[in-house]
Amino acid sequence: MHRIMLFGTTTVTVDGREVSGPALGGVKPRQVLELLALADGAPVTKDRLVEMVWGDGAPASAVPTLESYVCVVRRAIGGVAGGRDSVVLTTSAGYRLDTTRVVVDRTECLQRLARSASAPVAEAVRSVREALTTAQAPLLASETRAAWADRERDAMSAHLAEACADVAARALDAQDVDAAVELSRRAVELAPFDERAATVRIAALEAAGRRAEALRCYLDLRRRLVDELGVEPGAEARARYLRLLTGPAEQAWEAPSRTELAALLELLRDTLGRVPGLDTVPVERALGRVASHALALL
Repeated sequence: MHRIMLFGTTTVTVDGREVSGPALGGVKPRQVLELLALADGAPVTKDRLVEMVWGDGAPASAVPTLESYVCVVRRAIGGVAGGRDSVVLTTSAGYRLDTTRVVVDRTECLQRLARSASAPVAEAVRSVREALTTAQAPLLASETRAAWADRERDAMSAHLAEACADVAARALDAQDVDAAVELSRRAVELAPFDERAATVRIAALEAAGRRAEALRCYLDLRRRLVDELGVEPGAEARARYLRLLTGPAEQAWEAPSRTELAALLELLRDTLGRVPGLDTVPVERALGRVASHALALL
């Protein structure tokens, strides 16, 4: 059985030996192997491989050169150049990996995420944690200049973030607050502009009694959205923020902590600073006085 690791440095393990780096035959043969591994056993045409490996600069001899690269890969990871006993199979549509004899870590990661969607909460939490462990290293770390590798990394981050947010929300409903806090943190790290991930994170922190961190989470989300995208948080995130400020009707009022007060003052300063035509100098002075008096009372 062959194992192809796409997270971190691309590596093939076969019969107890590891093949990576120059041993895979060079940059382009390695990319051919990676593209086949990303296809999860589906055939990839020669034209598609040429397009991905060379881009617009493909030479006239690209197809025969590609065929030679496939031979290089076969020899590097085991199997004769002709491919009869190789895990890299030739088809009428191009090439594909024999998934009965190859395991790809990216495929395993995506399968775990897919299982988490319908599994019971405890099993879903475990599946997502296993996927996160698999994805600790960057996907396709060997490819620093390939646009297709960037797209694959972005897609994987989106898959992981969505699963983390979904399972965190389910864990919160099941009153597994620790899992909700853990997975929502990873969701926000993976997708810092995702309002749903941040909203789940805020709810998890609130349930854990960490209101100051929840306020900070909203403030960070708002700053990213406003500064980078020029938009305010949506209705759900704002409603969660207002809930943090007021608390449930049945909850007794408690004095805010220094961290909470500092976060609220920072949010107020940021909001007022965006009012057209407002002189910010007296605003800063007034807020400074308010902050000093308020913090002195705590």
